[in-house]
Amino acid sequence: MKKITTLILTILLIAIFTLFALGSSSSKEDVDLGTGETAQKDSDVPDIADCTVDIQSCRLAQDWEGKDVVIVKYAFTNNSDQSKSFTLSFDDEVFQDGIGLNESYVLADSAKYSADNQSKEIKKGATLEVEVAYELNDTTTDITVEVSELFSFDDSKITKTFSIS
Repeated sequence: MKKITTLILTILLIAIFTLFALGSSSSKEDVDLGTGETAQKDSDVPDIADCTVDIQSCRLAQDWEGKDVVIVKYAFTNNSDQSKSFTLSFDDEVFQDGIGLNESYVLADSAKYSADNQSKEIKKGATLEVEVAYELNDTTTDITVEVSELFSFDDSKITKTFSIS
């Protein structure tokens, strides 16, 4: 029940903060951090929740207050017969030094960030790239990205580490 409440609040916050993001700006440029230290081959991308999930890359940016964020890019393919969205199918978490990072919702215009795909439903066989931003504790410590099924008793997850320094 707690996850459902958190999910609903997250969706509402995304909608509210997206409106505020339209007028914000930043002078710091984005930095592309590549594909990470443990890049997955297409044939090795595991399935979670009847979907194929690939943690593709990440890049540095800033939020509307000038705080450093990392934007993680995921690609997911729906292999089930029902429509699915990233937000309602997966629990995505990012850790820095073992500490979970909070999602960031309002980024500077220079981030060229779109949270729209997080909640888009896709049908069987479709693939969608999704970006999610997380507020960093610092810009030197590696991050670890973990993705698991949102509602599951299985502890299976996909993990990938990125060097951001």
